[in-house]
Amino acid sequence: MSSVAEIIYRKVENMPEGAVFDYAQLNITSEQFITAAQSLSRLAKRGVISRLERGKYYKSKQSKFGNSRPGESSVINALTMRQNRRIGYLTGLSVYNQLGLTSQISNTIVIATSNPLQPKKIGGYKVKYIRRNISFADEDILLLQLLDALRDIKTIPDSTPDDSLKILKDRIAELSKVKKERLVELALSSNPGTRALVGAMMEQYFSNVRIAKLKRTINRLSIFEVGVSTDMLPNKRSWNIV
Repeated sequence: MSSVAEIIYRKVENMPEGAVFDYAQLNITSEQFITAAQSLSRLAKRGVISRLERGKYYKSKQSKFGNSRPGESSVINALTMRQNRRIGYLTGLSVYNQLGLTSQISNTIVIATSNPLQPKKIGGYKVKYIRRNISFADEDILLLQLLDALRDIKTIPDSTPDDSLKILKDRIAELSKVKKERLVELALSSNPGTRALVGAMMEQYFSNVRIAKLKRTINRLSIFEVGVSTDMLPNKRSWNIV
């Protein structure tokens, strides 16, 4: 029977260069943990793998300039997964760039999670955390990113609220009715201004989506300064948006 060290070496050897992994990916038992940790430490000293942070490693990618850092997507996956369970998702400027809302590119990875950590550098990347107290599945991530963009609509660089809302409206139009209704459901956990904006958008542009629950959460005395024009959102005043 192969030793724990041999099993780990073979698993690491079969990983693609730059892959990020933790103990969960190695499928070790609690009794094998100490031996596994020692094996990983030896592999790190030999330069086969590099330590990303406590309990997380990546397979070193060799180049003429030495070992390169892991790919950004691998780092994001490592930061948003814990023991094969999704605990966060990518958000912020890099996502808004991908959505076509801004031309600016961020050098910071922003992770939304229910248990945010202090900002840090990991694998050569700057990482910032924001709190989002919400349960979600992988298929909800795009919807949550759209909600975050609506939440930040006044501060997205190189864009106006009207421009951003038009792009986001077009993105939402591409969703199925089921996904639109899920967006409304997820919005119930957002701040009041985001709830009002989602409700007004759905009422104006997607009238087949039920929004009664959203409407009931809006305090009639609250005012939400979003900066969207009446041309873009004619019904905004009925949702207390100015």
